[in-house]
Amino acid sequence: MKLSTRVRYGLRALVELADVQRDSPVLLDRIAGNQGISRKYLDAIFARLKAAGIVTSSRGVGGGFQLAQDPKTITVASVFAGLEGPLTLVDCHAQDRHCGNVDLCPTVEVWAELSGTMTGFLEGITVWDLVLKKRDKAQRGTEMYYI
Repeated sequence: MKLSTRVRYGLRALVELADVQRDSPVLLDRIAGNQGISRKYLDAIFARLKAAGIVTSSRGVGGGFQLAQDPKTITVASVFAGLEGPLTLVDCHAQDRHCGNVDLCPTVEVWAELSGTMTGFLEGITVWDLVLKKRDKAQRGTEMYYI
């Protein structure tokens, strides 16, 4: 299983937004430049994040994007769901998509449990947790040791 670039880039962009946002909106051009992500692709990602209620936007001078919630409450699972929908490894156990073999299949519980474990893990990580990791890595990367 691979995560889509939409999820990976979207999460990176949200971490960037949470890290630089103070009390005013942030332009996507700034995030795109800092993260090396296409502005056009970032527009599409942020449209989904806005529809999911994760970010808000304002137009005009001083406009841009802001987080709609405290980054300490935005989980990686909610970002994934906002960008891709529910995290399900196979469609056979997703709501309203049961295959004809679901009652006889010996693997359906395995996939359902694994999907639940992954979702639970991602619900335990917030955007703010990732901001702190980003800052820690940046700080460690700038330290110089001399002998």
